[in-house]
Amino acid sequence: MTFRNNELVKMNVLFRIMVGLQKLLAWFLTPLFWYRSRKLHKKIPKITNDVLKYSATTLAKKIRQKEITCMEVIKAYIERIKEVNPIINAVVQERFSDALKDAEKVDKIISNNEFSEDYIAKKFPLLGVPLTVKESCQLKGLSYCVGTKKRLGLKAEENGETVRKLQDAGAIALLVSNTPELSCAWETHNLVTGRTLNPYHTGYTSGGSSGGEGALLGAGASVVGVGTDVAGSIRLPAMFNGIFGHKPTPRLISIEGTYPFCQDKRYADFFAVGPMTRYAEDLKLMMSIMSSEPTVLKLDEKIEMKEMKIFWMLDAEKSMVLCSVDEDIKTVLNNSVTHLKDCGCSIENYKFDMKNTCEIGATLLYDMDNIPNVLADPLDGKDTKNLHLEMLKALFTSSEYSLHSLYFYFLQKHNIFVSRSKYNHYNEKSRQLKNDFVEKLGNNGVFLYPTFPLSGLEHDKTLLLTTGVMYTMIFNVLGMPSTHVPLGINRKGLPIGIQVVSSPYQDRLCVLVAEELERKFGGWKEP
Repeated sequence: MTFRNNELVKMNVLFRIMVGLQKLLAWFLTPLFWYRSRKLHKKIPKITNDVLKYSATTLAKKIRQKEITCMEVIKAYIERIKEVNPIINAVVQERFSDALKDAEKVDKIISNNEFSEDYIAKKFPLLGVPLTVKESCQLKGLSYCVGTKKRLGLKAEENGETVRKLQDAGAIALLVSNTPELSCAWETHNLVTGRTLNPYHTGYTSGGSSGGEGALLGAGASVVGVGTDVAGSIRLPAMFNGIFGHKPTPRLISIEGTYPFCQDKRYADFFAVGPMTRYAEDLKLMMSIMSSEPTVLKLDEKIEMKEMKIFWMLDAEKSMVLCSVDEDIKTVLNNSVTHLKDCGCSIENYKFDMKNTCEIGATLLYDMDNIPNVLADPLDGKDTKNLHLEMLKALFTSSEYSLHSLYFYFLQKHNIFVSRSKYNHYNEKSRQLKNDFVEKLGNNGVFLYPTFPLSGLEHDKTLLLTTGVMYTMIFNVLGMPSTHVPLGINRKGLPIGIQVVSSPYQDRLCVLVAEELERKFGGWKEP
């Protein structure tokens, strides 16, 4: 069905009014956010152990070649975690004692020459490398409550499939990291573990829902981690914490062993488990292990930069009510385009139809059946409490649920104030947009685009600037892989970067461009 422009305006007017009011309230409360962020600001200690500055790829090689012991590596990371976690609050539960025993076993294997170096590199490519895991991904024996009081004390009885693969490859798991309640928020805060803080400025959010992973990696307290992404939940924390995060092509990495889970058959098309790393080269290593079909990805297939096509846009649309993209982010995006042009890539500022992508993304995501929510009865799925009353109670810290998860459910229940009767219209718009992307990008093109319009948000400000997630959420809906690439620190001392998007199953192109931009601009910067 085709809609005239005036009809589109009418159907979006309530949504735009809501967004405008959010933006106005955010502006009005700016002094309060500023004051609170200054009050909360603490600096984390500088890294003093050079072991913490190696990539996972390099660490694995050095361990295999006996240049460093696994015990040295694991001890270094445990010490760093103990040093920074009292400040950033990213750890839910650790297994340090068991990790040290695992390290001892690795060193024994290496010192006894039980396997050749080549055999270890092939069969156990992560041997001895520390790993951190988002709490919503099962790690046997550790907390699996995912930030909600209803599941307090619950432990994972087994490893999720992706976690198992990484451990089978030799990785040593150290801990599970913090998430929002049921992973349903873009800020990592719950009433069980508390709030995770940004290592670059603790008065700012680490993002969500993989915010615990993001904060640990950004602080140099992890080198590789496991996150999940349904509307930017890997890429947003990667942006705010200055690291790399990849949302893969749907269904390439198993989502078995994650919680919460949605029974809708479309869920696996939107939701993904993916790697979060401090160094770009580790994305390829992690994807090769995590993927159910690594040969499909052709990760080792060579492609020259001069064969690449680069498309780019600085923002989604001009609007008085939506968040404007920071000039610092536009600058690093333009700098990236210039560099890739110098590498011989073809460049085009093609205008994909990104208007209304917030409405498209939310309408299609929220149309799924049985989406988990904090108020649902586990037996029949019906609400056990009044949502609006619980939100009011949460404002005064008297609810057993977090305000962020309740607000997420509020947006879901009201479909961000976009009529559900417009589903077919937005579904068609989504189909057309994906076709346009696939046709343009092909098997040798990528799209450069902001990951989020702002460099960072003070705590709780995600409640008022929700539409910023439109920049990441649309690629979940379109089923396209996307990598966040850190591109430096802005004048506020906060990390900034962009996302690199490719056609489905062309994840290697995202990684290739991420590696090239890291070479030019330096990638992760220590807080």
